[in-house]
Amino acid sequence: MDAHKKVLFVDDEEGVRRSWDRYLSLAGFDVTTAADGETAIDRLSEEPVDVVVSDLKMPGMDGVKLLEWINQSRPDTQFILLTGYGNEEVERKVRALGAFDYLNKPISPEALSGVVTAASILAARKPAPAAPEETPEVDFERALEPASVEAGQASLAATEAPRAKGRVRRSMEVVGGLVLAPLVGLAFVVFLPIVGFGALLWTVGEKGWEMVRAAPAHRES
Repeated sequence: MDAHKKVLFVDDEEGVRRSWDRYLSLAGFDVTTAADGETAIDRLSEEPVDVVVSDLKMPGMDGVKLLEWINQSRPDTQFILLTGYGNEEVERKVRALGAFDYLNKPISPEALSGVVTAASILAARKPAPAAPEETPEVDFERALEPASVEAGQASLAATEAPRAKGRVRRSMEVVGGLVLAPLVGLAFVVFLPIVGFGALLWTVGEKGWEMVRAAPAHRES
């Protein structure tokens, strides 16, 4: 086991702390101890560890309260609850809070060492937080170089060309309308009397023709 794997053992009994400190150190862990939950938080605030092994019942802050703090403030730290007073309700609660394991006393040194080893491996596999994306810097000097300015002008010209053509086309349509409007009006004034006179002659001719056809009929009667 790599000695850099750090374990914090929390128990209010000094003899228990010393025994597990000695054994886990021989197993290759870097071990620190704390007598209660408050002291454990002080240790964790100074330097994070990979695994916390904690008793359940301790003066002041108990093991569950310590786990709640770790879950909020040190979520990458693996937590193992070791107790002789646990029950199913406590086990469900600590597992729901993200505890790596729940162990009942008494437990053999080999069994605890195996669980701590597995927890430390899981702690090592957790990815480091992703670095925030940096906003690319704008090189204003390069942007103002002649080549960049010419490229910008070319891009602007390419964008403006269709717009300019559209404006020219609309202008020509307006001018054409202004030129043709008087011509259309003049043609209307000139040809309207001619059309009206022709229609009048056509009407008179129709009436005369009807009278001519009707004349013989009157003479016979």
